[in-house]
Amino acid sequence: MYSQNNGIYQKVIIDKNISKYEIKDEYNRFNDLFKIHSKCESLIINEDNKELLIENKYSSGYTGHNFVFRIDNKLNIIKATYSYWTDVLSTEESNYIIDNIDLKLNQNPFNGLKELRGQYTLQIREVDLDGKLINSKEFKGKFKTYKGVDKKSEEYKWAIEQNNIFNGITNENGAYLRPDIKPSLKSGYKKFKKEIKKLDGYIPNRLKFYVVINENGKIDKEQIRLMGYFTKELENEITTLLIEITEWYPACVDDKAVKSQLPIVIGIE
Repeated sequence: MYSQNNGIYQKVIIDKNISKYEIKDEYNRFNDLFKIHSKCESLIINEDNKELLIENKYSSGYTGHNFVFRIDNKLNIIKATYSYWTDVLSTEESNYIIDNIDLKLNQNPFNGLKELRGQYTLQIREVDLDGKLINSKEFKGKFKTYKGVDKKSEEYKWAIEQNNIFNGITNENGAYLRPDIKPSLKSGYKKFKKEIKKLDGYIPNRLKFYVVINENGKIDKEQIRLMGYFTKELENEITTLLIEITEWYPACVDDKAVKSQLPIVIGIE
């Protein structure tokens, strides 16, 4: 499925006050901190003295789409295309036509790409091979390049964190969900089980927890969750024992100790 250019579009608008990239709103975000994962959004910018090409890609692993804008050095949009793909087999074919583009950049890209960001709204028609309308939709996107940005800066760290959350690498609290090396227990649960049996109240045969283990191999008290129905007092006693008695080797990513989230199931009998 592909798109057709539908004539000459209006010029790019330069607006240094366009909404910040870091704000979460109705615009889909794209940046150039691209890594290959099951899901990804990416930004590609190619330039010469006469023309700029901006490409936004999205892939879920099962479906995807691709937007490409070509801009001349007078800030005219000379071509725009949209393509869509899916791994679902279909006998129906269709084309996509971009009827209107509202594209804004925070600066003239031919004067420099550092800190370039933009936002756009597209009106898109899907038509069959005979040109008959199938569907129409609006797509809103925004992008920012991080090339040349200080990698120690807060904006760069924020973008890395957002990409990790989007790709299911970390949760919103920065704990890794699939680290290179998972956290591991230094010793068994023997002492923990012994102390659990001394507690008053009903204890099931299996205890299930969700824990976050920090870079030092300690369970985060604030993020521990015991699954099941317990009195508040008993829940506090069980989680306190798990934190105080068990010792862990932390997870690692790129040979560096990191915070990670882990489910734990412990058989008491």
